[in-house]
Amino acid sequence: MILKKIAGGLFVIAFAMAVLLFTNYGSGLLPKSTARLLFLAAGAGAFVLNLISYRHGKHSAEFNLFFWLGSIFVFLGLVFKIMHWPYSTYILLAGLGVVGLSYIYNPFTEKESTDETDLLDSK
Repeated sequence: MILKKIAGGLFVIAFAMAVLLFTNYGSGLLPKSTARLLFLAAGAGAFVLNLISYRHGKHSAEFNLFFWLGSIFVFLGLVFKIMHWPYSTYILLAGLGVVGLSYIYNPFTEKESTDETDLLDSK
């Protein structure tokens, strides 16, 4: 539970640094090189902590696989964009597409289990 909270805090820091890097809002508060380093370190740390503290939840294994793969591609796309490397937009869009597909695919794979004893009208 504590790892999830730490990972959430690191995601907030990484998101704030991404906003600072892409919008130049508050660039006088923090140099770009420091914001870039904080984004990379906090984002990578949050991913690792979330993977370590992974528990089986209400989602299927396929959803979790697609979601995490897409999230890793989104993070890599942002890193490529910050570093001004080629193909950053394609990697970012591919990651966003995979994450989006994981949310579309998930409702069709979840099976709703109803126990007949839970129904009110059963006799």
